[in-house]
Amino acid sequence: MPRVLITGFCAVPGASRAGVQLRHVVRALSAEHAVDLLVVRDADQAYVERQGTVRILRVPTHDDDVRAQIQSFQRALRRQLDGADYDIVHCRDGWSCRTVLEVRPNFGFAVVFDLSRGPWVEPAVDPELAVEIDRDTEACLAAADLALVPTEPARRYAVARTRPERVVVSPPGVDVDRFDWEDPVVDAGPPVILYAGTIEPGRGVRTLLRAMMDVLHVTPARLVLAGPIVPGFADPLHAAIRDLSLTRHVEILSVVDHDAMPQLIAQATVCVAPAAPDLAPRATALYPTKLLEFMACRRAVVAPRRGTVAMLIDHGREGMLFQPGDPGDLARKVIRLLQDPDLRGRMAQHGYERVRREFTASGARRAVRTAYAGLAARPEFRARFLESQTGTARAASPVPSDMSSSEPVLADDDYEATVYEATVYESPRAPAAADDLESQPALAALPALDSALEALEADA
Repeated sequence: MPRVLITGFCAVPGASRAGVQLRHVVRALSAEHAVDLLVVRDADQAYVERQGTVRILRVPTHDDDVRAQIQSFQRALRRQLDGADYDIVHCRDGWSCRTVLEVRPNFGFAVVFDLSRGPWVEPAVDPELAVEIDRDTEACLAAADLALVPTEPARRYAVARTRPERVVVSPPGVDVDRFDWEDPVVDAGPPVILYAGTIEPGRGVRTLLRAMMDVLHVTPARLVLAGPIVPGFADPLHAAIRDLSLTRHVEILSVVDHDAMPQLIAQATVCVAPAAPDLAPRATALYPTKLLEFMACRRAVVAPRRGTVAMLIDHGREGMLFQPGDPGDLARKVIRLLQDPDLRGRMAQHGYERVRREFTASGARRAVRTAYAGLAARPEFRARFLESQTGTARAASPVPSDMSSSEPVLADDDYEATVYEATVYESPRAPAAADDLESQPALAALPALDSALEALEADA
């Protein structure tokens, strides 16, 4: 049975939709492959865990600096590749794939670069690191043995940079049965506007809060923000909510387990994705996959008028599209849906039907399996994969000799020489004075939020 390592700089399970989509890849491959998953450790998750036949290895990254976190993860990935023998390494981001490609000549495995499961909002990085990430992505696309892309525009972009036969369209999907929530929702107050996802710069939070002010001038409503708040963002967020007089109208749920998302979405009247990437700067960009969940749960959606979103939502049919960064236009679209139940119901039904027709998780899994079958049939990999299927053993690579006995490591005895670095935990640092909004006047809170968002929010 061929051995596969799936790796990505994200948590599984976790609040990120990238982790959710990686689980679809795992399910697609685990029946006919021995699968390991190397991801980031979140909170108190186990370092090593088995879920059925799949082994999950989690790397702690406690450093506040994003570059240091990436480098720590890359070191863990190198050691994993040194310590175990894989036939395929499946990478969902450039900083993982670059590391894998560097050592590929030593091991001869096939490399899959999965742009369909990649992040659409990168971690907060400095401009220099952002340039490196873009450069790595281009290099990985050119050098990978198989590139999975989410859309036809992404395919056209990719085939101009690598051999066309290496590029396969593999769109994301949603578990339509899980999100087909049938329990009736009890009307217990004003209509609910739901935002679900990470609460951080670049997600359109400023636009949504300002739109909420306009909505409340016309109709009662309650805004629910469901998702983890990135460190350093909670204080300015709460201060901005107070300054906008939204305290009684905004509820923050913080982290919500993904298994609980269908019930949460079912309680919403309108679901909003206030930000989305565009195709112009990055042809491989994809719409926020939470839109698939909203639509699968038969809820009306409002999203930005971006090229990525237009591949999923026809304005006026599956949802309403607003001018990116325009809180007034966002408010108008939300108000229209809140005030017109028939329109809301028709759009929700059309979205529900489209997702079930084109974007199911089972369809996403079939696309991955088809792509892997094509990879295994190539002459350069056929003998290696046949060897794995017939059970012929290959010697495992030794543990790197530079690992001293005093270095903190985590090991799993179930597999040979599988060792990766454990980051020593450091207590969180006290916030810098510039970040301490408690000491600022209340009226300064909203400009502080604006400043934090404008640097990274594409739709501002």
